[in-house]
Amino acid sequence: MAGAGGGGLSPTLVEAPVAEARAALLEIGGRDSLALAAEIEGLATIPAFQVMATASMAARPQWAGLVDDLFERPALKNAKGGLRNALASTLGGETLYRNVFFSFADTVILWHYGHTQERTGAARLDSVYDAMLRLLTHADQFATRAAGPEPDIEYFHRLRRVRLVRDNAYPLLRRAGRLVGAVEGGLTQAKVRAVRGSMLTSYITFSGQVIAMARALREERAAIDQADVRSGLLAITELIRTPPVALSR
Repeated sequence: MAGAGGGGLSPTLVEAPVAEARAALLEIGGRDSLALAAEIEGLATIPAFQVMATASMAARPQWAGLVDDLFERPALKNAKGGLRNALASTLGGETLYRNVFFSFADTVILWHYGHTQERTGAARLDSVYDAMLRLLTHADQFATRAAGPEPDIEYFHRLRRVRLVRDNAYPLLRRAGRLVGAVEGGLTQAKVRAVRGSMLTSYITFSGQVIAMARALREERAAIDQADVRSGLLAITELIRTPPVALSR
């Protein structure tokens, strides 16, 4: 965890909430989630995550920059057309809301900013879009595989119906988010809300959900399981470790 010289809390003060959150995660996920817990705790040592944590406390335009062109690209336009708002989705018995998917997009934008501090340029949006497609298509194997085809509206109609209730998958996702929040709190010294967490914690948790649902859909399963959740969250933690230039090679 961050030491006194890194702008965070002392290791002694940080250890208690992190240890408690780790124990809660492993209570549900067991030994299979040890690697995930380690990856989440390791985020504190990644300079890009430290930038993301600080930047996410500011208003969105300060780090997102100009992104209108990104949301005009086919996958984002199809997501907007194929997903609904929270109320309509809840009434329709759906599990993926439009704002959750767009939080995934914002996570990837923030990842790029964390490594580059860039807020303009077409190349930046190309990199963000490519990373999103890689994550949707390949989950935690994204770094070594090319982006898949751009999903159409029907893809999102199917994605929004993938269930979250199997195998204690959603509770695992929430407890992993709690651990992310504890790690982030150690860096920023900001109080992280127990239920929803900070914006960055919510973004990472929502991203794990989206990638988990995409993985289940790809394997033609009606619901996510714990393996999907671990894959989704490991994908996001690996993305945060990976500089954008590494994906352009």
